Amino acid sequence: MKRIHYETLYSHELGHWWYSVRRKLVHDLLHRYTNEKSGLSILDFGCGTGALTKELERYGNVTGIDFSQQAIDFCKARGVKDVRLGSIEHTGCEESAYDLVLCLDVLEHLPDDEIAIKEIKRVLKPRGAVIVFVPTFQFLWSVTDEVSQHYRRYRLPQLIEKFERLEFTIERRSYFNTFLFPMIALVRLGVRLLHIKMESEAETGDGVVNKVLFFIFDLERRCLKFMNFPFGVSGMIIAKKK
Repeated sequence: MKRIHYETLYSHELGHWWYSVRRKLVHDLLHRYTNEKSGLSILDFGCGTGALTKELERYGNVTGIDFSQQAIDFCKARGVKDVRLGSIEHTGCEESAYDLVLCLDVLEHLPDDEIAIKEIKRVLKPRGAVIVFVPTFQFLWSVTDEVSQHYRRYRLPQLIEKFERLEFTIERRSYFNTFLFPMIALVRLGVRLLHIKMESEAETGDGVVNKVLFFIFDLERRCLKFMNFPFGVSGMIIAKKK
């Protein structure tokens, strides 16, 4: 990611509607798909500026890895205990060391995402779980994809096929950020068709608009405890190593 994106992320991550609810969603999934709620060994691939990584320390030992020294510096400023400079393709972590791996909005940054999936498999314990978030539907390509230096957006069948080929068992699959999908799609298509210049979608991270978006997205998070969605701005899978 570009330097300015990390600066924006660090400034907005704690209060921005998207990141705030996404962290809550991760906690929901962790409680549902891990056998233990404490004493876990967790690896956060692409930990960014570390707000979630810091929260996860309540569950056990957490290691954050990011390829950006700037991200590492921000994590340390947040007080993250164990954060390392490295790439998802070559982590330097021990084999079969982790109960849970988080790979949240990371695979789209990589030219070859299958190398990363192989590394996830290598570092997971048998029956260990991985939570994966990705942006979905290529027609939703926006300034966020460009600033974040994405290679692609996904459809879930495409992502699932990659994990199943490497002998993961898919525990759950769903799109999310569905309630806001029509509005986000309309805005992004309008920006592209009308050639409107935007530097960052984090501009929606303050004030009344942020509160309204938080309420809508958090309501969807609560629904995700009981159901899956057939489309959305993002997608998730929870998979376990056989």
